[in-house]
Amino acid sequence: MRSHRKGWRVGRWAGCLTLGLVAPGLVPTVAFAADSAGSTADLPANRHETEPKAVPASTPAPAGKDPLASPFPAEADGLGPRLGPHYRLLRGAEDWRFMGREGAPDDRFAPLKAIPLDGGGDVTLSLSGGQRTSVSHSTRPLLNDTRSRTEWLSRTNLAADLRIGPAVRVYGQLVSGHIFGTNETRHVPVWENDLIVQQLFTEIRAPVASGVARITIGRQEFFDGPRFLISPRENPNIRVSMNCARLSMDWSRVRFTVFDFTPTAQGNGIFDDGIGNGETFSGGLASLLLARNRAQGTNDAIYLDPFYYHYTREQRTSGLLSGSDRRETWGARLWGHWGRVAFDWSAMKQDGRFAGRPVDAWALSTRQSVALGSGKQAPRLGFHADYASGGGSYAADGKVGAFNILYNATIIFSDDNYIGASNVMGVAPTLSVPLSRQLKVATEAGFYWRPNEDDAAYRGNAVVYAGTQNVQGRHLVNIARARIDWTPDPHVVLSGIANYVDAGKVLTRAGYGDNLFLQTRLTLRF
Repeated sequence: MRSHRKGWRVGRWAGCLTLGLVAPGLVPTVAFAADSAGSTADLPANRHETEPKAVPASTPAPAGKDPLASPFPAEADGLGPRLGPHYRLLRGAEDWRFMGREGAPDDRFAPLKAIPLDGGGDVTLSLSGGQRTSVSHSTRPLLNDTRSRTEWLSRTNLAADLRIGPAVRVYGQLVSGHIFGTNETRHVPVWENDLIVQQLFTEIRAPVASGVARITIGRQEFFDGPRFLISPRENPNIRVSMNCARLSMDWSRVRFTVFDFTPTAQGNGIFDDGIGNGETFSGGLASLLLARNRAQGTNDAIYLDPFYYHYTREQRTSGLLSGSDRRETWGARLWGHWGRVAFDWSAMKQDGRFAGRPVDAWALSTRQSVALGSGKQAPRLGFHADYASGGGSYAADGKVGAFNILYNATIIFSDDNYIGASNVMGVAPTLSVPLSRQLKVATEAGFYWRPNEDDAAYRGNAVVYAGTQNVQGRHLVNIARARIDWTPDPHVVLSGIANYVDAGKVLTRAGYGDNLFLQTRLTLRF
């Protein structure tokens, strides 16, 4: 019965992907589309930074703004964080059509953007890509390996964005990832993958009820919700991608999105990735603009994002539990920035069943900071405090209290997955200092405990620290973090990262120890 059901599911998702590829031919009469990067993509955000290069005057260029740019504030559009004026973490959320307009800013890669494929400039092709290379060293990998680890990581990506009129787009992205070194991490697909179709989707937009509707069909990256639950996971070479469909509706003060996904099954070879890895992920999220202040050049805003996520996994093992895992996760995120204060607070509740037992788990995550001066170059002082419930993983019966991290950002507490968001509570003061427009430093000191002594300690990827369920104590670890980013050019980022892990009583009693992690990372993008 299970194999039959699984086969039906894969066929269902394959049908979604096929629909995504043929959809442009199904809607030839649609006349409008929106700017995925929002209205702020038309002009450079910082005139002092290197700006994209003007195209030749003879190049046809669409006039004016996109008639279907989302009316919702661009910073909260649900398409992931921005990395400067035009780049985004999710490359599929970028819109380079402004580069085909008269008076476009200057950039060395302008010839690859908004290439006109018809006489009127209504059909354009933009090419993008990047290379991330890093080398890291750990003195005690996994906190229990006495052999040091040195590893090199490489991620190469190439993408094409075809815009057909203002309403339809087809986007595709290929990614290759490799790892090598001394005592390096196992060559699992997230680290070693010769070539994968990371994204391949069709997006259609249309005006609906004084707003903008958007449907995205195919393989896509997803980053809409609290980071404690949702992230494409930027740290590995190959990020999480989802298959099937997402429907969004944007107005000026409210937006919502619903989705029905299954994650990509990654492989090590060339195009051996599949659709369906035993998990499903669906749900919905809304975002409400509660308050906004644009007086005297400010852009203060506060948002409330209620959400619901339905997650299933056919087979999962955690502690003594093994079986299917279903999580119904619901909650709300209150976040924004007002004056010198920025904050991001999330509350999450999980119900469901794991290995035939009821789930009763919950989590809280709060981040807040204050600028120590005026302007964007002011240092920021703050802290984050987090709690994720534990319990039940090693009990013979009763409720399961261990929080399931779903697809969260595994680097919330450290840069090398030392602590995960299950059976953990902690606080971490933070300080970020922009030394110049190109050079920024961020530091953090985290202190973490486990709320449930009968449950184990968990790594960032939700894997148990073996033996920690058998020792007494609550103190897990102290983690000191520092990062410096130098951006001499919008296309270049050089980063230095350091983490020192001071193992607490729980880890040391189970045979784990301290570790120093150092990494240098070079990111090139166009």
